[in-house]
Formats: sequence, structure tokens, C-alpha cells
Amino acid sequence: MNPPQTTVSFISLGCFKNTVDTEVLGGMLTEMGVRIVSSYEAADWIVINTCGFIQPAKEESISEILSALEMKTNGEVQHVAVIGCLAERYLEELRQNFPDVDLIWGVNDPHNLATAIAHDQPAPYGKIPVFLYDHTHSRIQTTPPNTGFIKISEGCDMKCNFCAIPAIRGPYRSRDIESVIREAETMRKRGVAELNLISQNSTYFGLDHGPSSQLPVLLKSLSSLGFDWIRVLYLMPEAVTEEILEGFSYPGILPYFDLPLQHVAPPLLRRMRRGGSADTFQRLIEKIRRDFSAAVIRSTFITGFPGETEALFQELCDFARELRIERIGAFAFSPEEGTPAFDLDGRVPPEDAVLRREELMDISDANLEAYNQRITGTVQSFLPGGPSPWEQETTLGRISSQAPEVDGLTEIRADLSMTSAPISIRITASRQNILQGESA
Repeated sequence: MNPPQTTVSFISLGCFKNTVDTEVLGGMLTEMGVRIVSSYEAADWIVINTCGFIQPAKEESISEILSALEMKTNGEVQHVAVIGCLAERYLEELRQNFPDVDLIWGVNDPHNLATAIAHDQPAPYGKIPVFLYDHTHSRIQTTPPNTGFIKISEGCDMKCNFCAIPAIRGPYRSRDIESVIREAETMRKRGVAELNLISQNSTYFGLDHGPSSQLPVLLKSLSSLGFDWIRVLYLMPEAVTEEILEGFSYPGILPYFDLPLQHVAPPLLRRMRRGGSADTFQRLIEKIRRDFSAAVIRSTFITGFPGETEALFQELCDFARELRIERIGAFAFSPEEGTPAFDLDGRVPPEDAVLRREELMDISDANLEAYNQRITGTVQSFLPGGPSPWEQETTLGRISSQAPEVDGLTEIRADLSMTSAPISIRITASRQNILQGESA
């Protein structure tokens, strides 16, 4: 009689780069005979893929660890594994504070991690070579069937003062174009309509292999595969060139420009070890809008960075308001140990940083409302997601200017459960983050 099959459930926290890591690990486990189950089912292992970027993310990860250990105590799971960014950054601290966690593993060497889980043989994680997956690694799918993510690079060389990612993920390293294309072909054959390209810095794609960004070459190749939507996430604004913008002109490439500016005041940008200024960013955004009539700009900002005066903050607010940035994300500065910004003088009181964030998000809400009004009555491409949990015969999904999870949803009064490709709808109204539409 064969031994019972090992079962694993995942909790994947943080960004979509973590989602890809979870899917790659899940693929390795599946190849080893492990059965992946949902987080609502009893499992031998619960694997928490953690985020360790800023304080709120770390707190969320710790909360999930505590919940998983309670499940272990209650006999709902046998083993708990804590993996990913938090484990890479705080390996020894986690070992000391959570002795009942069976396996603590960072962001590299997922094959040995999978082996340890599959054979119920916890192993130590040490200093090992950095990892970059490719098309030869199978993946499970945790996203909706018509949406997929491909990580085109790993790590970062930017060394922004506030960011711990280089210490966690290692140096910037790009995948080969052919590898990305082959993975994309597999997704397209599986029925994926929306392809999202993710990276710590998509503008730098290929720069570790040659003198210029290979992102335009990649976009040209991907465009020929027949995806309805191809979205590029995380473009470093200082590195966006004319050639990169031209890459967005190929069929299927969405005019969605994710530009994490972080701030616009040169004194703050210099303290962050970032380039640019309000003037250069304004010229870039205006050029994008001239070249792409349907362009949507998304950006993230930090409020309360050390040295941010009220005047510098108002400069940021004026910029966000006057440039009508359609989609804004913001977070209050989180002093992260091990980063240069941790020791900078001029600390802004945390409560002031939070209040500034709230003020900036009020501007974001006004910009979004103006954008929603602008597209009301227009025909948009709509990707069905699933049935609405609160309205019968209603389908939730996204229009092309809504990136997964961060930009809200669109609802349409129709049952589109059998539809996986984008369809044309007319936007009829909006309420906060939800657009409403009807068949066009």
C-alpha cells in the first residue's frame, strides 16, 4: 500500500513577484508527488510566503505565522514553513522567536526547499547562490485562468536609500528573452488573455547583458503571440527612453505606465538616491500622453521621508493634482534597519507622515473620480473575472486600465462565466473603486 500523499497549502503575501515564487515552488512540489490544496482544507504543511518590505508587511507576515502555529497546535496542520523575503531578511531572528516553525527558508534554492517539504525532512537554509527561475520550471496557477504573471528579472542594483530589496533579493539579473517568450507561449496556449510582466525594475531588462534595455525587443516578440492584453509593471521613470516608449506601440501592449516616482522634490529625491525632478517627470508624463491617447499613469509615493518639510510635501501634492495622475499609491515612510535611510536625520513624526499620506490619497481619490467621469460613456475592453459575491447575474472583472488588485474592479449586469477573453462594454457609472458597465 502506498503511503498517503503529502498535502501543502499556501499563503502568499506581498507582491505578485511573490505570487510567481509560490507558483514555481508549487510546480516543483507537484512534480515530487505533493498535492496542493487550498488554504481552507486540512494539509500536512502550511507554507507562508512572506513579505518583508516595510513594517506593515512584516506585521502581516508575523500575524500569519502566529495563526499557522495555532493551527499546528490545534492539529489542523502538521508542519509550518515560513519562506520568502521576511525569512531571507530575518532568518536568525525568526529561528529564535518561532522555534515551533518546522522550516524557515529564504528566497533562493527552491528545489531543496521543495525536497525538504515533500519528504518531511526539514533542512537548514544557508548562504547559497541567488536563484532566477526560467521556462523550464513548471508552475501551478494561483491566479484566475485568463490572467498570468511572468517575472522577467530578479533583484535590484538601484540601492535606493529606503529600500531593503537589494539586500533581500540580490543583484539585478535578467532572464533570456527566449526563455520569457517560451513561458509566454505556454501561457497563451493555456488560454491566458492578460499577461503581466513583473520585475523590481522592468526598464533595466537586459542591461546586465548589454549596453541598452532589451524591453522594447521583448515587447515586440511578445506582441506577436496573440495576447489580448500585455501589461508592463514597474518602470523606473529616470530610465524610460524613447525606445522603451516605442515598445508600447506594438499590438496588445497596454498604454498603462507604472512609474514609481516616490517623490518629485529634488532635495528629497537626492536623499532617497533617486534621480529626476518635478520638471523631468512632468515632461515624461506629458510625452506619454501625447504619444498614447488612452494612456493611464500609475505611481507610488513616500510621505514623511526624512527631511520632507511641509513645503516639499505640498510640492508633491501640487504635482499629483496638476498632472492628474490617474492611479496613486502611497505609503508613510517606514524606517527599515539595514538601509541608509534608517539613520538619516530630519525624521518626520510618524503621525505626520500618516496624515500626509491621507492628504495625498484624497488627491488620488479626486483624480480617480475625474478619470472615471472622463471614461463614462466610452467603450472599454473588459476582462471577466468571476461572479459578483453581492449581486446576482453580475460579473466582476477589470477594464484594461485596471491592473490586478491595485486599481479596483468593473462590474457588468451579465453572466459571463463562460467568457475568458476581453469583451467590449460601455462604462455607465462609477462608485469609488468600482466601475459599472453594460454590453456595448
